[in-house]
Amino acid sequence: MNPDAADKSPAAGQRLEARRVTFVYTLFHHLGDFVVMSGLLRKFDLLEVEFESLIVHQNSPHVPLFAGKTEGRFFNVATLGGFLALLRKLRRQKKEGRIIFGLPMATGSIQAHFFFQFLKKLGALTYIVDFNLINADIITPPRRRYIFDRHLAQAAELLKHPDWLDDTVMPLGIACDASEKNRAVSRIGFYPESARAWLPEFQWPESRWLELAETILKNPRCEIALIGRDNVFSELEKLFRLRLPKEMHSHFVSLPCTSVGEMVQALQSLDFLVTVNTSALHVAHALKIPLVALCGSSLEVWRPEGDHVRIVPDTEAPLPPSDKYGHDSLQPSLQHIGVAEVHEAFLDLAKNFPIKS
Repeated sequence: MNPDAADKSPAAGQRLEARRVTFVYTLFHHLGDFVVMSGLLRKFDLLEVEFESLIVHQNSPHVPLFAGKTEGRFFNVATLGGFLALLRKLRRQKKEGRIIFGLPMATGSIQAHFFFQFLKKLGALTYIVDFNLINADIITPPRRRYIFDRHLAQAAELLKHPDWLDDTVMPLGIACDASEKNRAVSRIGFYPESARAWLPEFQWPESRWLELAETILKNPRCEIALIGRDNVFSELEKLFRLRLPKEMHSHFVSLPCTSVGEMVQALQSLDFLVTVNTSALHVAHALKIPLVALCGSSLEVWRPEGDHVRIVPDTEAPLPPSDKYGHDSLQPSLQHIGVAEVHEAFLDLAKNFPIKS
């Protein structure tokens, strides 16, 4: 922590007046990141807290999907108009005596830290807060593991509201229609896509998806629903229709999605989901769909928790995960995860969420 940070930090035990506080969060453009951060804003709204929570982003295409208060809340700082609007609002609030915290979405984000430093120099920010950047003004311990829970705990700690953590259920910050599940069989969704599909660490081989489908479909009370939209989806669909035994064809459906809304609707139709660590994971977690997540080289903060979640990691890698955007054979990889491990996790999940009889 900066040497002078202790003098500027809120006094220990002192409770901030929520209506005089503004939180400014950063947001990446990926759908999964939007689900997490918009879920956090929705959570604040549901808690009926009085402080203002804002999001700064760079051309995020998902902001119009937000199912909550939007006016004066999302700022596209990739445009001059968006940045100036944010700057005017924050400087006005600071002049009115509000305390303004900058909180980067990704822990230890150097880019967000520099952005917040810039805002401070322009007189639009009071403190930079982070879990693990030693040069932040305020460092809050990384209580809990999943990024949503960490940020909720961070806000609860800064504003001295431990009661916020009594229920950390993540709401879905996307408008979606209610869905009814009237099938006689349990539908298990497969979502194989990843935003980093060009890296082997984030891909699970097609042959293993097929083997897992055949293993699950030995139970006649199950059906497999393949969900997706890109080449990974179409190639896997072809493989399933070609290679699945004929007696299993009637228990296989494909659900192509051309929009976020269609993806949410498809996920809502599921009784279970098996996915890699991608946007569908966070959407399903917010919808409380029982899920099995295959996690390779993705950091622990992107792994949701709960009785409805089973994480299958790579335990063989010599090095820990790093979320790198480049190939590294020493870091965890989905290539090292076997079908038996995933099926075992699914069966364990089915003990809490029984397959339909």
